[in-house]
Amino acid sequence: MERAKGLLESSFLSVKEIAFQVGLNDESHFVRDFKSTYGFSPTSYRAHFKHHNNGNSNGDDLDHAPGGTQSKLRQQLSQIAKQSILPTLHLAVYVASTFDWLS
Repeated sequence: MERAKGLLESSFLSVKEIAFQVGLNDESHFVRDFKSTYGFSPTSYRAHFKHHNNGNSNGDDLDHAPGGTQSKLRQQLSQIAKQSILPTLHLAVYVASTFDWLS
């Protein structure tokens, strides 16, 4: 469930894709287990997480060492590409969404 939580926070994967990634082929079973663990359905958790973390960060959570931002972004892009069933699409959406964040 920790891995599923992390994927909900950091990826654009659907709930069904996340269930598959964590080894559950039955989406309803995954939703029920996730909700019993965290008190939210996966969809509600993602919305809650995005709402409370979107726009509230001013970049203070980034590594400010030389190349830190680029290194962190590169790691995130690599993680998304490895976890996604459709890596090119998810990667393109993620890259597009980071342009506003980087400026």
